[in-house]
Amino acid sequence: MTRSAVILLAFVSAPLLAAESEKPRLVVLIVFDQMRGDYIAKWQPLFGKDGFARLQSEGAWYTNCHYPYSITATGPGHSSMLTGCGPDVHGIIGNNWYDRKSGSVVNCSESTRYTRIPPIAKDLPKEELIDEPQDLEVKNKKDEEPSIKDTTPAKPVVRAYGTSDRLLAPTFGDALKGATGGKGKAIGLSFKDRSAVLPVGAKADGAYWVDSTDGMIVSSTFFRDTVHPWVAELNKKRAADAWFNTVWKHDRPELDYAKLAGPDVVNGEGKGVRQGSTFPHPMNGGLKRPGKSYYEALANSPFGNEFLLQLAKDAIVAEKLGQDDVPDLLSVSFSSNDLVGHAWGPDSQEVLDITLRSDRILADLLKFLDEKVGKGKYLVCLTADHGVCPLPELSAKRGLNAHRLPVRKVLAQGEEFLHAEFDRDSKLDPKARFIENVTGHWVYLNHKLIESMKLRNADVAHALARFVERFDGIDRCFTRTDLDQPADAYDAIGKRMRKAYHPDRSGDLAIVLKPYWLESDPQYSTGTSHGSPHPYDTHVPLLVFGPNVKPGIRREEVVPAMIASIFAKALGIAPPAKAEYPVPESLFKE
Repeated sequence: MTRSAVILLAFVSAPLLAAESEKPRLVVLIVFDQMRGDYIAKWQPLFGKDGFARLQSEGAWYTNCHYPYSITATGPGHSSMLTGCGPDVHGIIGNNWYDRKSGSVVNCSESTRYTRIPPIAKDLPKEELIDEPQDLEVKNKKDEEPSIKDTTPAKPVVRAYGTSDRLLAPTFGDALKGATGGKGKAIGLSFKDRSAVLPVGAKADGAYWVDSTDGMIVSSTFFRDTVHPWVAELNKKRAADAWFNTVWKHDRPELDYAKLAGPDVVNGEGKGVRQGSTFPHPMNGGLKRPGKSYYEALANSPFGNEFLLQLAKDAIVAEKLGQDDVPDLLSVSFSSNDLVGHAWGPDSQEVLDITLRSDRILADLLKFLDEKVGKGKYLVCLTADHGVCPLPELSAKRGLNAHRLPVRKVLAQGEEFLHAEFDRDSKLDPKARFIENVTGHWVYLNHKLIESMKLRNADVAHALARFVERFDGIDRCFTRTDLDQPADAYDAIGKRMRKAYHPDRSGDLAIVLKPYWLESDPQYSTGTSHGSPHPYDTHVPLLVFGPNVKPGIRREEVVPAMIASIFAKALGIAPPAKAEYPVPESLFKE
């Protein structure tokens, strides 16, 4: 038997926790989308004693938790936490990617094979705008147009709905079902479909998210034929409408927000969904009555987290999660932190405010779990799916080399370069394109065209990579040939890119921007985003709280994918089949 096989066997057959009575009856994954790893340290003095501070003092606080891959985004992050592996294994390389077989961009957690439950009403009222204040963002349509266009013929729009079909690895939810003969329940909740679906996996009892079309809590026929009665009741009450025409103000007006987070308005920040750039932010989406823009504004505010908290409480009560001898899984991903961070940036008063409110949300949820499940009867792992880049304008003001780079315009010049380099006799149709598609950080070349010209895809990719690397703001490019090399051939960034690469789904070329630079197209002329291998995007919190956990601050480097093994160890079951990362040493008491 090889050494690696012995290690794997020891990992899978690790000793179970000693006493059956000490095993948690419920394991809870709590995700605050886009909560960067430094937030809960720098704002720790501002928290109450029952939220983040409770986990920090009574649980294990890992201050050096990083995603080991690049292209950090919601889909890959939520897939990694409970599969125990990375995009190179579970296959979720981004929120979207280009599928060569269908000739279209696919979503990581949606498919047209399934329909929404409950169905969308056929007679939704038309949105009526109120008179808009002058401080509302007006999009520049010209700036939104990409320089590289998908040449695939347009197809009829068909709605797609939640599924874990594209996930290539089982999750802890699947492992729990197998270990309990299907009796252990698995429920996933979020504002985003991918955040609800991907952690709990194919065998979940339910995955629910909020559809901004009509504000309904929905699922898909992938999971069930009808929603649970407790979900139907919340929809009947139009629970999402509760914050219409309210105002988002500073939650802690006694604090000096300007001192703690900077001025209320800075160059480069966005304005939300008709919410304006400064406090107070109106909560109507610019509408006379609740409609799509309002529900988008709800998600883009701390009130979206409050809505999700109520959904989580109802799930715990109605499904009796953690209230019998068979352990259950609850995954709750609070999406609003991400949307607020995208709009106003990580150094904004808005992000400070929603983080303070998140502390109170967490305290409320922990208190509810104490009451319904019992202290010492549940185990919590809290993390985030990615970090976020500071606003380039703010970074530049601080003296850093930071700008917004129109990557698609760079690639448009790259297309011209490829024609000049490989079609020197001008025999090609001028409309022919070497670049077939650009999705996220991946560039997909036109293999049919290249092969018809008796060229090698690798040579064209290499030529394009060297051309693109000439532009200021580009750190480096990785071709498929590069990423097929052994992992030990790379530095830290190369290793992260290799972990983000799946040969069946990734493109021919991946572009990495310099630190603090941000792609400006097609939608980020203001605000910010994530997706790089740089620390501000990979660093997230990891807090573990519950029975048998040894409290204390841990400074060793860990990854969020360890959560799958942590949950499995706590319950005394085998981790998911493709889990790569064991439980951190000394997490649990002997």
